[in-house]
Amino acid sequence: MSFTRVLGQNLAKQIIKSALESSSVAHAYLFYGPESIGKKLTAIEFAKALNCSTPGPDGSCDVCTSCRKIEQRIHPDFYLIEPSKTTPTAKEGAIRIDEIRELQKKLGFQPYEGKTKVAILDCVELMNLQAGNSFLKTLEEPTPTTVLILIASNLHQLLPTVISRCQRIQFTPLPMEAIKQILRTEDVDPDKLDLQASHSRGQVNRALEHDTAQSTQYRQDLVRMIETVSLDNVEVVFEWARAWSKQSDSLSAVLDQLMSLLRDLAYLKVSNNHDLYSKDLAKQLKPLAAKKTLPELLNMFDSVQQTKYALSANANTQLSLENMFLRFCDAA
Repeated sequence: MSFTRVLGQNLAKQIIKSALESSSVAHAYLFYGPESIGKKLTAIEFAKALNCSTPGPDGSCDVCTSCRKIEQRIHPDFYLIEPSKTTPTAKEGAIRIDEIRELQKKLGFQPYEGKTKVAILDCVELMNLQAGNSFLKTLEEPTPTTVLILIASNLHQLLPTVISRCQRIQFTPLPMEAIKQILRTEDVDPDKLDLQASHSRGQVNRALEHDTAQSTQYRQDLVRMIETVSLDNVEVVFEWARAWSKQSDSLSAVLDQLMSLLRDLAYLKVSNNHDLYSKDLAKQLKPLAAKKTLPELLNMFDSVQQTKYALSANANTQLSLENMFLRFCDAA
């Protein structure tokens, strides 16, 4: 299977295959792009291709001892480091300095069994400051038999010195058909396939985690909100803000749904093509799109984006939502 296991990402795969064919593999790569779009899978296939006993035009053979050991994570020259939680109550994991120091020791030796030592660091933006500073030495003084593959979803969280020492390869959201193909292997209800894929935004985890029943309720409520929001019923606007601010667990999903609906409405303003995320709501969205101008919809979309950014920076939830809804009123 080799690189054919990776759906989409044709440009990224071509860059890697060209480097393998020309023997011009860099010492460090940075795979970046949204979560759950194939970055780690590609990195593992890259590691297999670098150590495969009979590589082909599409990468590894998938059947030799080296390929099977890397696939099973037991190859002595293959290292996969992922964030781990320091405490059970921690919100997210981290890559710690002791893990980096242990990796540095292992990379200091010649390959034990394979051709190349390969270290994959997943979610490298979660490397703490001490670990990041220590890892710089490895990037600056690489051994000739080592390839480092860093995986990140957010470049802005990385040290500029880390970014500058890697060859960057951008990964993009997966096409709809690729998402559907993956969902079929997960035994997703065929009746829900299109809806889950349309709300994935090209990310597998979003498609798998999508609750179609909950999503339908959210979207119906949001359509009614977009229809009625105005300064004439500002009291209702503040009621929405208060209610939504109490739904901290689902607020991010609600705002994502809102952005998808506004995107669909804007799309209907400029195209007769029905390439909508919410195709099942097309009959409701068409007349609503006719009532709104494109600048209004774009301003509303921008206000949701700004709200998501503010909330990610721990801004007051209710105040942020009130500000967003007031901007909706101005646009209405």
